[in-house]
Order: sequence, then structure tokens, then C-alpha cells
Amino acid sequence: MALRALRNATITFGLVSIPVRFYTATKSEDIHFNLLHESCGTRVNRKWWCPHHEKIVDSDELIRGYAISKKKFVTFTDEEIDTLETDDNRALDIVEFLTLDQIDPVFFEKAYFLGAAPGGGKTYKLLASAMKKESKVALAQWVSAGREHLVVIRPYEDGLILHTMFYADEVRDFDAIDTEGGGEAREKEIKLAEMLIAELTEKKFNPVQFKDEYRERLMDRIRAKAKGKPITSEEKEEEKKGAEVIDIMEALRRSLGNGKAKPKRAAARKAKPRARATASKKKKAS
Repeated sequence: MALRALRNATITFGLVSIPVRFYTATKSEDIHFNLLHESCGTRVNRKWWCPHHEKIVDSDELIRGYAISKKKFVTFTDEEIDTLETDDNRALDIVEFLTLDQIDPVFFEKAYFLGAAPGGGKTYKLLASAMKKESKVALAQWVSAGREHLVVIRPYEDGLILHTMFYADEVRDFDAIDTEGGGEAREKEIKLAEMLIAELTEKKFNPVQFKDEYRERLMDRIRAKAKGKPITSEEKEEEKKGAEVIDIMEALRRSLGNGKAKPKRAAARKAKPRARATASKKKKAS
């Protein structure tokens, strides 16, 4: 099914203008529950309560307000907010090109596919091809939805993708967390850790191999309850607790020595084909 364009914009760099369209690049598959009134099973509605008039107000009676003191607000209507977004600052104005490894992933927020709008196909392909050949991404600024966004535009597949970003003052200071210290790692520990990293290293990221197993379990429970089946808690077998490994060197050696380095999911996926192969051999033998 074709994606529906969300909005139009224009990429500008130098004297070049490229009309583009935004498309949602990702989607959440999280399972969402509605709130129901337990006694009757009816879905409840969200209401806006005004404590001054002691009544529920409709959404069309609401305006935006910015608190400048405890009980004093500067108010804005939607029309007044819209006047801040002009045709000029709606453009995706590229300010510089750089390599992707210069940007830490902590700054990335959301992703959107950028498609060529009518009349922009040739320049769109030109920019995408040139950036891909030079291994460069573009840093741009863009005003939308009541705020100015810092964005990265980069080559993706046969076109372009845009990532909205957090500003530096929106990323909290890492020094504010407790890392407990613990002293410097010894050279032997570092070398063993490097060996473990090398053992778990893959040449290419394959997102298809990962799945949300919790969501699948939850959907199984939802389907079971829909059919009237009772949900019972599963008794968990007590895990065998081995001796606590305090020595980091010993923990690293065990990880490398007894095959525990590979994740459980990867091991399970590799085990299934072998099981099928064994079963087919038994059938042939019989």
C-alpha cells in the first residue's frame, strides 16, 4: 500500500531548491489498551475540567498559554502560532554537509522518508546521488509544528531520509549520572573483553532477525482471552544459581570458554533448522 504524504517542504542549498514530500518512515507496533469503566465495560472519555467555573469545557474553548508566573499566562490562539511559520522558514535550509559518524545517535529523534514532489524529481536524484557518492549527510534547520527543528538529511536506498534531532540543550549531561567509578581496567581484562567483542561481532546489521517477543506473548494472551480461555500464571522453575563470579577475568574467560558468548536468540534460531534436518533424516530412515 502506497504511503500517504504528510506535508510538503523545499530543500534549499546554495541557489538550488528541491520540492519534497514527507512520509512516515517508522511505525510503532506497541500494543495499546483503552481505559474502560470496570462495572460496565464502556470506554471512558477524556474530559477537560475547569476548576474556576467547576465544569467540563469543550476542546474548541481551549487556547494555549505560557506560564510567566504561578497564575499568570501569556495566551496564544492557533492562528497566532501559525503566523510564526512563514513560507521562508518552512524550507529545509541546508547549512552544512558532514559525515554521519560525526553525529552521535543520542541526538536522533524521529525519521521521515523524503520523496520528490512534482517538478523536483531531477534535482532530488541529483542531490541524493551526489551525497551518496561523497558519503555525506546534510545538516539543515526547519520550522514546523510550532518549533524549529534541527534535521539531518541523508541518502537512503534510492532517495533521501530525514531525521529530526534534539538540540544540545535538550540532551542531559552524562556527568549527572552515577557510574560508580571502580578503578581502571587492567590490560589483560581489556584484551579478554576485546576477544569477547570480536566473537560477538557481525559483519552487517540484520534487523529482520530481531522481534518483539513480549508483544507476541501479549497478543497470544489477548487472543486466548477473546476466546474465553482463562489466563493462569505460569509457574517459573527456580533458576539454578551458580557461584557468584566476582573476578572479572574469570567472568570473561567463562564467556569465551563455554560457548555462552552467543545470545540465546541467535542460538535458538540456529538450532531450529538442525532439528528439522534431524527429523527428516529419521523419516527417511524409517
